[in-house]
This record gives sequence, structure tokens and C-alpha cells, in this order.
Amino acid sequence: MRKIFSFSAVVAMVAIAFAANAVQVGNIVVKRGVVDTVYRAKHVVVGMADPGAQFTVNGKSVKAYKTGTWGIELQLVPGENNIKIEDNAGSATFKVFYSTTPKPVKRDLAREAAMAEKAKFYPTSLKVSTKKYSYLNYGAGTDRLGGAKINYLSQGIELYADAENQNLYRVRLSGNRHAYIPKSQVEVIGKVAPDFDFMQDNVVLSESSSVYNAGDCDRVSIGVGGKKPYIVKEYTNPHKIVIDLYGVQCNSNWLTHKTGLKSVDNIDVESIDSDVTRFTVYLKTKSSWGFSVDYKGNNLVLDIKHVPAQLYLKNLTIGIDAGHGGPESNGAVGLSGLKEKDMNLDMAYQLKDILEKQGAKVVLSRSEDVGMSIRERQDKFIENKVDIAISIHCNAGGGPLSSLGTSTYYRYNVYKSLTEDILGYLMQMEGVNNFGMVGNFNFSLSAITDFPCVLVETLFISSLAEEEKLADAQFRRAMMENVAKGLVDYIKECRVAEGQAKK
Repeated sequence: MRKIFSFSAVVAMVAIAFAANAVQVGNIVVKRGVVDTVYRAKHVVVGMADPGAQFTVNGKSVKAYKTGTWGIELQLVPGENNIKIEDNAGSATFKVFYSTTPKPVKRDLAREAAMAEKAKFYPTSLKVSTKKYSYLNYGAGTDRLGGAKINYLSQGIELYADAENQNLYRVRLSGNRHAYIPKSQVEVIGKVAPDFDFMQDNVVLSESSSVYNAGDCDRVSIGVGGKKPYIVKEYTNPHKIVIDLYGVQCNSNWLTHKTGLKSVDNIDVESIDSDVTRFTVYLKTKSSWGFSVDYKGNNLVLDIKHVPAQLYLKNLTIGIDAGHGGPESNGAVGLSGLKEKDMNLDMAYQLKDILEKQGAKVVLSRSEDVGMSIRERQDKFIENKVDIAISIHCNAGGGPLSSLGTSTYYRYNVYKSLTEDILGYLMQMEGVNNFGMVGNFNFSLSAITDFPCVLVETLFISSLAEEEKLADAQFRRAMMENVAKGLVDYIKECRVAEGQAKK
């Protein structure tokens, strides 16, 4: 059953939070800031109280937010500082020592050595095969969302791994190009023979290719003498899709263009290295509605979706992804106990309601508090043939007293304007700051090319002020109304660009 979130639910969380804290005056509880020693003059103290409660901290007036959270930044003096919290029920004092000497740095040399060993590459000589949703990385680096992705690969592509560390294989794409792939994304199918010659034993020839109207897409079928890795990228100005096939020498002398094409203008082929063949697909369309790449036998098939015949929201299917979910993925949690996964799901339902009232068909990645992998979310949207996907999240970081604001994210430049339109409307909301628009975003749901995708980080649930906004059902509704406005504007821009309507 879907939950409805309100201030009363948050107040209940406040009461639960009180018991485990030592510094307390009546219902005023200090949650963070009770520490023996700090090394900065500015010291933040935050806690819980009755919603709207007023009291003082070191003589400065403090008022609790509607969520029951409160916070204050204090200027400390060198040495011991008394911090006094006072209201009509009494007072409580705790001490914090401000040290002006540099904070001692404790290094875990054993752990550092273990991490360095995990990252170190050693020679290997293995043949591996890609699994479904395997992806290539540019390098061996990583962040909290993984390595810098190049693109997904079809299942069953054999790769030669010539080095490995604990988590990655370095794979040789061609005579002059390497990439990296997580070990979890491939199956080892055997060792490479000692006399293996990469250029002699690995390289195949490209064959005749064709492009034709396949119903809801234009299909480019590229003949290849075996399943080989590829790097694919979509460009604007001019609008084109470029596929570089590695371990493939150019021998494509027939490029057949059938009549009735809606997306493709023409295709071209060239050799850009001794074992790399490039296919460039020039497009007629001004907007992008996604494409997929897969092998069918030894043909690499590129399906480029047609522009919807009537570019209006009422004719489209929108996928809405409520980030996180289930007992193992709360996402970020605010000081009051507000969980990101709950806010995401509620806003997904709000957006669903708004879009359906305008005639759109909506597919939710999850409709309740269940855990779902990114792959399960991808599959659901692909199976339901969504036209556009929007992933809803709450951000975290920056400190409880900051108000960093809202932000939107895209992976591919062709969807930058969708991200920009949504952010523009969110920025019109009172009290909402601009945290920015982020491109080349390393989020796996955005990395697939089957449909346009934007991720919306609504507000920072770690911020006391922004958590209060997120706890307000009317505010969440208003945010989603603005997301919908941005989406409608983007669809209109595409309609105009494709000549379906005047400006």
C-alpha cells in the first residue's frame, strides 16, 4: 500500500529520536555537535525539538523547523567553550574544546597498502565473454557510481584480457586501443594460447550493410565477420550516430539504402586504423528518441527509433523511476528520519498523477517500497517501450545548515535541453537554489541509449531547511508540477524542430 507522508508522521519520528541522546532540555535534544575537541572555529550544533519550538543556544534565538529539526553555527574561541541550551523548562550545558593546532592525521598504513594492492594490475592472458548489460570503462579509475563508462556492449562478445587487478580486466580492443571492464560483467571462457597473435588471429572483415524501415525504427544492419566490441556515440550538428568497430578491417563495399526511411539520411564507412572500421549514420531528425545496438548472428544491428508521429504528451509513454527502495536502500536520510526512498516514491506518484491527467501513459519502475536493481529498472522501461524516462531522487551533502538547492543530470548531450528545461522550471520556485546541471553523468540508468533520460535531484534531504520543504506534501506536488512543465516544453521544442508545429 502506498503511504501518504505528512508533518504528523515526521513528528512521530522526532519522539522516537529523543531517547538515545544525553544532552537534552525538555524536548530539546542535541543530535550532533557534542564532541570533545574540534579544529575549526565555526562549530555546528543540530538537534530535534517540538516543531516550531523556540529557545536559545548561547543566547542566540533558535526556532525548530516544522520537521522538528533545528541547527545553529557557533563561533568558538580557542580553548574550552561552554555551549548552553536554554528554554522555559530549564537549561543544559556541554563543553567543546577548540584546538588551534592542526588536527592529527591518523593513517592506516596496512589498509592503504591493501587498497594499493587491489588497484595494482598484473599481466594475464584470458579470453572473456560479455554478459547482458556489460559495459566498457575508459580507465581504471572509479567514483561512488563506478568507473567512467564508455557504453554498454551486447552479450556474448569475446574480449582478450591482457591485465587484471582485483576488480577489473584491461581488455585489448584493437592493436592500438585498450579499455577496462568490471570482472563481474564478463565470464572467463579460457586462457589464450601462447602463440596467439592478436592481429592475425583476432581481426575480421566488415561485410555488406543495409538500412531499412523496420516499422517503429530504421534498422542499420552491419555485416561483421564475428561479434566484436564497439564504441557508439550520438552527436548533434550534424545529427549522427558513429559506431567504431574494433578488431574489424573495412571490407564493406555495398551500403544499401532502402526507401521509406524516416530517421536515417545515409550511412558511410571508413577505416580509421588498420583494425578499426567506422560507420557513420547521418540522421534526418533534429531530436533523438533513442536507439539500441545488438548483434543478431554476426550482424551488428542499430535500431534508431522514429520520432513519434504526434509529439504531444498525450501520445507518449513516460517512465518514472523512484530512486532507491526496499529495506537495504533507504537512500539519504534526513535528521528528522525522513527517508529519501519514501520521498522519491511519493513524488513519483505525484508526477504520475500530473502526467496522466494530461493524457500521458505512465510506467513506474517501482510502485511500492521494494528493492530493484538498475538492470531491473532498465528492463521494465525497455519492455514497456517508454519514450522518455525521469528518475526522481533527493540529494545529500554540504552540511545541515546549507541550502544547496535542486539539480538535473544527463548522460548524453542530445538530452541536455530536456535537463535544462526541467531545471529552468524548478528554479522558478521560491526558495529553491540552483545547484546546477550536470552532464556526462555516470549513472547506469542514464547510460543506456534506448530512450531519453533525465535524473532530478529535487533538494538536499541532508539540509534542515530543504528537508522541511521535502516533508511538505504540497511542496513535493509543486516540484513535480514543475518537472511536468519542463517535460511539456521539451516535447514542444521537439515538435517544432521536427516541423510538426509552428514556434
